[in-house]
Amino acid sequence: MATFTKQEMKNAKEAYNKVIKLHTALQKIVDEKNSVEEKVLQLYEQLRQEEAGRRLDTMDVECINIDKEGIRIAALKNAGICTVGQLYSKSVSQIQQMNGIGESMASKIYENVRLVYKQTLEETRVMITPEQKTTAMTGLVRNLSDILPKQQVFLIADSLYHEGNGVLEKYGSIAKRMNAPLKWAFAGNAKKEEAVLAGKEFEKLLQDNYEENVNTVLKDYQTLYRNKIANPWKDFEENSAPYYALLESIVDNHQYGGDSFRKNVRGITGDNPLAEELIKSIAGYSLELQLLNANLRRYQVFGTQYILHQEKVLLGDEMGLGKTMQAIAAMCHLSATGGTHFLVVCPLSVVVNWTREIRNNSSLQVMEIYGDDRDEEMYEWVSKGGVAITTYETLNRVMVPEGERIDFLVVDEAHYIKNPAAQRTKSVCKVMEQADKILLMSGTPLENKVEEMQFLISCLRQDIYDEIKNMKQLSDAGKFKEKIAPVYLRRVREDVLKELPELVEKEQWGIMNKEETIEYEKALISDNFMQARQVSWQLDDLNLSSKAKRLLEICGEAKASDRKLIIFSFFKDTLLKVATLLGEDCVGVIDGSVSSGKRQEMIDALSKASSGAALVSQIQAGGVGLNIQSASVVIFCEPQMKPSLETQAVARAYRMGQSRTVIVHRLLMEKTVDEEIMELLHRKTEIFENFADDSIIGHTREATTTDDEKAVEGINESEKLTANRIMDGERKRRGIRLEGKE
Repeated sequence: MATFTKQEMKNAKEAYNKVIKLHTALQKIVDEKNSVEEKVLQLYEQLRQEEAGRRLDTMDVECINIDKEGIRIAALKNAGICTVGQLYSKSVSQIQQMNGIGESMASKIYENVRLVYKQTLEETRVMITPEQKTTAMTGLVRNLSDILPKQQVFLIADSLYHEGNGVLEKYGSIAKRMNAPLKWAFAGNAKKEEAVLAGKEFEKLLQDNYEENVNTVLKDYQTLYRNKIANPWKDFEENSAPYYALLESIVDNHQYGGDSFRKNVRGITGDNPLAEELIKSIAGYSLELQLLNANLRRYQVFGTQYILHQEKVLLGDEMGLGKTMQAIAAMCHLSATGGTHFLVVCPLSVVVNWTREIRNNSSLQVMEIYGDDRDEEMYEWVSKGGVAITTYETLNRVMVPEGERIDFLVVDEAHYIKNPAAQRTKSVCKVMEQADKILLMSGTPLENKVEEMQFLISCLRQDIYDEIKNMKQLSDAGKFKEKIAPVYLRRVREDVLKELPELVEKEQWGIMNKEETIEYEKALISDNFMQARQVSWQLDDLNLSSKAKRLLEICGEAKASDRKLIIFSFFKDTLLKVATLLGEDCVGVIDGSVSSGKRQEMIDALSKASSGAALVSQIQAGGVGLNIQSASVVIFCEPQMKPSLETQAVARAYRMGQSRTVIVHRLLMEKTVDEEIMELLHRKTEIFENFADDSIIGHTREATTTDDEKAVEGINESEKLTANRIMDGERKRRGIRLEGKE
């Protein structure tokens, strides 16, 4: 043992013991994660079996006559057996007792019933429905809610656990000798030296910030353990996407061991005819997503891998499938692997949405480049890096400096650059030359616009364009789709979301222009809260309205995606403007004066109308009591003061019988009362609850039978104080002072 000093031996022993202690603490977290996930799997399987059983109960018994094997269906029906479910609980002998069924036939029936059940079970996905709060369903939601806040901690703890476990498995049994005094005393020098060398491996592990990282995880875990989600069902109803994403990841990892793309290619690629080898290569792309603060669905993971692997692509996922999230995930990966400069080009109407999505779902630094300070903002981004959000119009005036490389360029609403002669198209194409990776995004189906599709692909992959440039009117042809598959990925909801319907909620934040600002400040000066709430809709010329522009964009995308809409507002004046804006696409306007019979006629008209049709409704009148499953897109023209009123309105479309995922858009303006109202909604403060419960929202009669400006009459003093507080805050923010008010 002359090689090592006593101090070195002591250090090696202490390092080994410290790692053992840290590893044991981590194991408790990992064990909890595994335990809760096992509960989720058990409950999921129970619910899946129950759902499969219900499906058997609706299947005609004829379904068991697989391959027309001569099973005597008539004999079964004569015995009162009409569905497959009625047979599932019966044994072979019970089936054989039916008149006309022999032993061999009974065995065949028994086998076929189980085969049908197995196939049904494989196709069944559990949909979490608040309307069916069974014990198992509630348990599933509760266990998922227990994992969700801790998911990042679980991920890091699991990684650290396996890191420590690797060293322990290799050197632990040898280093352990240092903790056995008697054996150590009689051990030869060679064994002692071997043990100390093993102990030094644990010293190396600690020197790599292992101890610091583990202690951070343990501290974060203790905090999260105490702060559990108080009401899982309520949390699920307000934010269902993370629950489904988590459930999908747990189930798929258990069933397929992380190789789920092989089991359900269509579920992640949609109808894209990608070559199998390319799918495998894309799915094998390793992602570094530690900077992403969100859960990705399986198809979103593949979409992110596709973007990064293929480098220059057009993502055409149907609206509501999270194209923005996949772009953010790609940025997170690139940032984690050395990327520094990311640029998003989009319409002005979605700049704020991009900024908020990036800040809420990642640790990336983001800034906006537009307006009077655009030159300084561009210089700052070039100097500091991060994610820059700019507009098509800004890019026409302020180009990225020549020679400046862009790690990742995202062009949102890419159909905006379909015209090669347009200035904005030229500006975007120029900046594309400076980008290493490019993502064009459009939720508008492009397959039937061959020339537009060809041009966009030419911007990305000249080699693929050369193969399709002479193809005309072949967008439906397999050859065309096969050629563009390496550059164009489009999934529709029915392919990738098996638990339909799901509720997707989007906050559409806009920025006031000059005309909107003037009208908004008039409302503040006149101390008119109801007028302030109608921000952007007060304008007589809706061509100048940011909300009107965004509404038309959403309606256009809905029409292209074969969807219908229901549009809500509290204000009758806004409803009439929206109806005028939509023209023939509006099937009717529902307010308090419309009879129930007339309302149903409008709903029937919506059901029969073509895609893009919309029903416009005052939220107090149409928000309750109506079934409007034909609409799968809901738009709120302004935020509502009472959360339950919005929930009831959404429930008109998002209810049993809805076959499509419901997408909810809230039209909001930044730095207005919209912001304050949404903040109050999110915080659920006591003062807001007092305001909302008996406020103007409760005065349906006044709101539906009088002018919008008079709808505030009759509210009590407490409610007026809250409205005044919001208005005072807005005036203070804008430097407006009223006579007689401090």
